[in-house]
Amino acid sequence: PSLMVCQNVQHSDLLKRAIENNNVPLGFYIYFFCGIESYIFGKYEAAASMVERRRQMEKQMSRRLLMNGMADFFDGLIFIAMARKTSDIKWSVEATNIVSKMESYAQNGTHTCEHKLLLLEAELEKNSGNAMAIYERAIAIAEKNELVHEQAIASERAADFLLRNGDHRASQYYGRAHNLYLQWGAQRKVVHLIESIPF
Repeated sequence: PSLMVCQNVQHSDLLKRAIENNNVPLGFYIYFFCGIESYIFGKYEAAASMVERRRQMEKQMSRRLLMNGMADFFDGLIFIAMARKTSDIKWSVEATNIVSKMESYAQNGTHTCEHKLLLLEAELEKNSGNAMAIYERAIAIAEKNELVHEQAIASERAADFLLRNGDHRASQYYGRAHNLYLQWGAQRKVVHLIESIPF
């Protein structure tokens, strides 16, 4: 998949036309994917802005698009990143609300939600031993479900967690994330990862 969708002029024009023509579902999806992309590349403020714009579009829709927890998952990751970055309580509250929604999806048998819920829980966990066990479960279940991109994201988040805690194993998880992003075909993310990691 081609990342950097939001910086593509054609997509900017497409979004502009979607808004001008009141094509709300198309606008919704553009904001959705731009939010994911912004998050993956560490542009958390931009990602949060995309979530807000997508939610505004969603209010105009006569019915919700079925996303099977995907939008909530990335919203949760974005809110957690913003909570960490800004220490603003509103992001923590938003993240907690998302975790409750994801618990509901997982309990209702949405099979691709279990690892998403685990990753959100790992991101919120304060105890490093518990967090790593939860990250590992999230990665293993994403692998079992053949969701390479989410396995890559979970591996990168685990590496970031280890790095924040001064644990040398961070390099192993960054290496795993690198290989998974390559497998996914996300070349620009691979370059971004290489340029961003501190080793």
